[in-house]
Amino acid sequence: MMPRFPVDFPWVPKNDFDMKRGKRIAIWALCAALLFGIGAVGVRLWTVHQMTSDWTLWPKEVPSKVQFAGRDFNCGPNPAPSTRTLDGLRLRGKTAGGADIYTAESATGQITVTSILVKTDIATYSCGIMGGPALLLNQSPAR
Repeated sequence: MMPRFPVDFPWVPKNDFDMKRGKRIAIWALCAALLFGIGAVGVRLWTVHQMTSDWTLWPKEVPSKVQFAGRDFNCGPNPAPSTRTLDGLRLRGKTAGGADIYTAESATGQITVTSILVKTDIATYSCGIMGGPALLLNQSPAR
């Protein structure tokens, strides 16, 4: 009987048992890759959620929560454009999604931030500090 191949290649199955073993290895490799992908997506979702309180893979320009100056500011899940102008405000930073953060500067030069304005290409949005009196009064101090 002549062999299937003139040379014995190690990756060519020699019998049915080797063929079944190869299928099992391929299935396990596919499952491992799938679990790795799901894990990577889960870690990304959790990281963005920790920064912005939004369950998305990439942060929005105006996220629900903006972290700035060691505080959290609430912009809401669907922020409405603000009528406030940027007069007297200074650019201080960027949101996780890349929008500009503007705040007022006090006369002494120290920043006491209770509200921020977030400027995108489309509009400006007002965000009040989380957990402050604005939440108790159900209004934002920047509006």
